[in-house]
Amino acid sequence: MEIISTLGIDAKLILAQIVNFLILFFVLKKLVYKPILSLLEKRRTMVEKSVHDSQKIEERLTALEEEKKKVLSDASNNAMAVIEKAKKEAEEERQKALATAKKEISGLAERYRAQLKSEKDQMFDELKAEVANLVVASCEKVLRKEFDKEDQKRLETAIKHEINSAK
Repeated sequence: MEIISTLGIDAKLILAQIVNFLILFFVLKKLVYKPILSLLEKRRTMVEKSVHDSQKIEERLTALEEEKKKVLSDASNNAMAVIEKAKKEAEEERQKALATAKKEISGLAERYRAQLKSEKDQMFDELKAEVANLVVASCEKVLRKEFDKEDQKRLETAIKHEINSAK
């Protein structure tokens, strides 16, 4: 202790400064250092959490992009399949309608042919009767004589035979 006094250092003053330093150290540690460290720790955790969350978000975004591509691809494939199916069904319906129209046209043509044949036959029969009447009238005028019953029968038979052979 003598050395300390010879150097001009007051031991009481040094002891008081050490006590003051320790008090100041504990006060700063409690009031400033610990809150600053806890604040820094909170910021570090928050930054780590943000980094971790951003990585998760990035991974999720990548997964969503892949899922989006897959969904779009599936939708495109499904749309193409639906379009192809619709084309096929439309072609089948067109073929059915065409076949139905052909059958109807064929039926109509057949009916008209039958009707025309019937009308033709009827007109031919009427023409035969008219021709027969004209022939008889012409013959009567040409011959200007009276036929007996036997002559009339022969003439009618001959005319009928001619008419039937004309058919």
